[in-house]
Amino acid sequence: SRIRPEATGFGAVYYLQNVLEHEGEKIEGKTIACAGFGNVTWGICRKAAELGAKVVTLSGPDGYIYDPDGVVTDEKINYIVEMRASGRNKVKDYADKFGVEFHPGEKPWGVKVDICMPSAMQNDVHMEQAQQIAANGVKYYIEVANMPTTNDALKFLMEQPGVIVAPSKAVNAGGVATSALEMSQNSMRMSWSFEEVDNHLKKIMTDLYHNASNAAAQYGKPGDLVSGANIAGFLKVADAMLAYGLV
Repeated sequence: SRIRPEATGFGAVYYLQNVLEHEGEKIEGKTIACAGFGNVTWGICRKAAELGAKVVTLSGPDGYIYDPDGVVTDEKINYIVEMRASGRNKVKDYADKFGVEFHPGEKPWGVKVDICMPSAMQNDVHMEQAQQIAANGVKYYIEVANMPTTNDALKFLMEQPGVIVAPSKAVNAGGVATSALEMSQNSMRMSWSFEEVDNHLKKIMTDLYHNASNAAAQYGKPGDLVSGANIAGFLKVADAMLAYGLV
């Protein structure tokens, strides 16, 4: 399916967009800290740039780069693909090419931004990084990678006044959702355009956000998207079991 490589990143940005709109904010002009430089972060960079935001950090095993102008041009976004294909697995290549800061052996979570989107690996954000994020006044912590936050760090961030935490189990669903869209196209013997797949994905991610938000409010945890995602998922399974007469 078209946009399948970018789908997880695109979907994460659509989820973020809904979070911001609920808070009366827009994505335009927002700065985002990301990790990694694989398909997910590449997709985030592409969609964020398209919507007027900018990703200012990328990371790798060797450290992280800080690009204050943002990974927003076609040249920069396309270079992420070259970096990944090179097999070198060094984010310093980006710093060397575009003349930006490189911080060896460090993670990007101490950078002051509007939004943090850990998008590389499990347990990337520990308590030390969570405290940095909170100290920098980051309002939006949007998990993208599978379980990128340690349990104590996640609990800490969720307890911070004014910090909105969105869980990866909802935020990164765009990849799987697009796989389902592939199956739909196969069943119908149809090939959708880039725009059609993108529009379907945007609606799916919008529905996911509202399902979580509404479930949280209904069960006495307004604004708690982590609990809302868990509750909405449980209700979907429970309703299916009831419909099939299993309980």
